[in-house]
Amino acid sequence: MRPERGLPCEAEAEEQVSRGAMAAGGLSRSERKAAERVRRLREEQQRERLRQVSRILRKAAAERSAEEGRLLAESADLVTELQGRSRRREGLKRRQEEVCDDPEELRGKVQELASAVRNAKYLVVYTGAGISTAASIPDYRGPNGVWTLLQKGRSVSAADLSEAEPTLTHMSITRLHEQKLVCTSCVPNREYVRVFDVTERTALHRHQTGRTCHKCGTQLRDTIVHFGERGTLGQPLNWEAATEAASRADTILCLGSSLKVLKKYPRLWCMTKPPSRRPKLYIVNLQWTPKDDWAALKLHGKCDDVMRLLMAELGLEIPAYSRWQDPIFSLATPLRAGEEGSHSRKSLCRSREEAPPGDRGAPLSSAPILGGWFGRGCTKRTKRKKVT
Repeated sequence: MRPERGLPCEAEAEEQVSRGAMAAGGLSRSERKAAERVRRLREEQQRERLRQVSRILRKAAAERSAEEGRLLAESADLVTELQGRSRRREGLKRRQEEVCDDPEELRGKVQELASAVRNAKYLVVYTGAGISTAASIPDYRGPNGVWTLLQKGRSVSAADLSEAEPTLTHMSITRLHEQKLVCTSCVPNREYVRVFDVTERTALHRHQTGRTCHKCGTQLRDTIVHFGERGTLGQPLNWEAATEAASRADTILCLGSSLKVLKKYPRLWCMTKPPSRRPKLYIVNLQWTPKDDWAALKLHGKCDDVMRLLMAELGLEIPAYSRWQDPIFSLATPLRAGEEGSHSRKSLCRSREEAPPGDRGAPLSSAPILGGWFGRGCTKRTKRKKVT
């Protein structure tokens, strides 16, 4: 038998001994170690060949030597694999890029969207973190999103939600609801509304907030599906009504969402219906989404810019936001005696001069604590390199 190219004769002999021992019905310890050395040697040779081919492919064709050309010809499988990897990387980069339609193109698309909204018999809106970036609240997968920074190994600072106000998109959806143009039955019906971030102590598969019900003493839980849970819990509280609204929809408008989580819920997209009977899908997002190919129209623009144009096309005025009239303050359940220290978040207040009783106004420790909505408990960072 001719030895494999690049394989030392000693390793070949050891391999033959190992094969003979296996044929005899077993391997001794020394034979197993010899077989393991052969396997590792082959893997290292394969990795070295992969590195050589990769370096050659990075060169222009005119700069490659005859020897390098011969190596590529002998390594056709590796060339195909590396070229496939390169195409996938480039595809992922393009999907992460933010693209903006030029003003005239965007205006034309908004006119088409406005026609769809007017003619819709049952319009449902799905929103993502992108509708709040105008209020300086970070999204997840944008260039400076939470996931994006964590995957790059960079730290994420806590956002101060106490100063955030509804964006133009929030207020536009409110007006569309008032005009009976959109269904908002998917808004959870919370029993305890708070004026501070309740996810300070929650995380993946850990929803208890550390406070208890005033009536029965049961542990209170947040009302969000954390990243990584894939909707396995009975949350959000009004999920049944949300899926019922989706089943009746003839038009779906997605605002500021990557749809990478929502795509996992087939009932939201009426996938059990024939394609011709599924609702028409309109997407507003700067980046690629997995539902782009299904969309009747994709608008590459910021949510506030699109909604401003849309409301003008519909002839609807966007209501101004007033903290003094915000219903959250009348709906909120105040903390009981002894619960004031159960959170370290700044609370919302109607004015800068007003501070709710018991509001601590600053974290309990110097280190900022990220809320559960930042994805605590769900690993989203770069892989550690093996130390050799």
